[in-house]
Amino acid sequence: MQQLIAQWLVENQGEITENDELKLPGYAQQLAAVEAGQAYSLLSKYALLHIHGDDATSFLQGQFSCDVAAVSAGGVTLGSYSTAKGRMQASFILAGAGGQYYLLLRKDIADAFRRRLSMFILRAKVKIDAVSEHYALWLVQDAQAQQPQLISAGEEGWVLSIGFGLTLRLARQAQANDWQQGLQAVGSAAADYLFIRAGLGWVSLATFEEFVPQMLNLELLGGINFKKGCYPGQEIVARTQYLGKVKRRLYRATVRGASVKEGAAIIAESTGDQVIGRVVLAAEMADGSVACLLVVQHSAWEGRPVLQDNPQAVIEKQALPYILPDAD
Repeated sequence: MQQLIAQWLVENQGEITENDELKLPGYAQQLAAVEAGQAYSLLSKYALLHIHGDDATSFLQGQFSCDVAAVSAGGVTLGSYSTAKGRMQASFILAGAGGQYYLLLRKDIADAFRRRLSMFILRAKVKIDAVSEHYALWLVQDAQAQQPQLISAGEEGWVLSIGFGLTLRLARQAQANDWQQGLQAVGSAAADYLFIRAGLGWVSLATFEEFVPQMLNLELLGGINFKKGCYPGQEIVARTQYLGKVKRRLYRATVRGASVKEGAAIIAESTGDQVIGRVVLAAEMADGSVACLLVVQHSAWEGRPVLQDNPQAVIEKQALPYILPDAD
């Protein structure tokens, strides 16, 4: 698999940096391909886990916010893993078929997540394997991919739609990739922009334990099931849903006048130095602005939310491809 990735990098004059970011030349052309719906990327900043065993479904059902049983026979869902206080240690895409699961999450939290989850297996018949080195992980624009669903699953790899015109290809074999024809290879920044356009946020090391699942809009995207029973943080998640209003939400925004990093703190003029949100994902645009996903208090938009480390930068709210019923 490393040979396949190396060959692809050579063909596209690219490299993977020490920060696991994929860099390719012609960034403006990459962004143009994204806007045209003709981009694909190697997900170098992400990791893949294979979870399997006779008790895998019941074990994961008791750990994750999503309904694992509903996708066990063949399906795809977003989901999260939280502390007992409901703070997310990971968000992910989970695909299941035949009681086996593949889970995609950010690479910088993958080892800690796998170790922590493994602590609770005890006598259950479950194995959690880190398999990133055996797969090429491709994010692909596909206009027909409008709902999460498993497209195919086999020895050569899995193909799954995650909705919003995006598919994931988990490729085991170094076969010719006919599906790449007519598409433009893009790097990590443009891949982040694909997730930003879709309004799909990721927990990374920079936002570890910062959010409850609703702050990433997971209940709106099918990543939380409120009828499936207990899991770590379930009481907090349910209380947030039924006994109060979600005070912070994931928004899409454009920042002008500053560079932006994941985890950057957001404040507002009305609340002084109190941190009211954080940047989840950021990608620089061709004009020097930065496209972002950020979690912020609803009330912040009534005033002027700013970056704590650069209050002169302008943050402009942009539309998401789905509705925030309690925020907009």
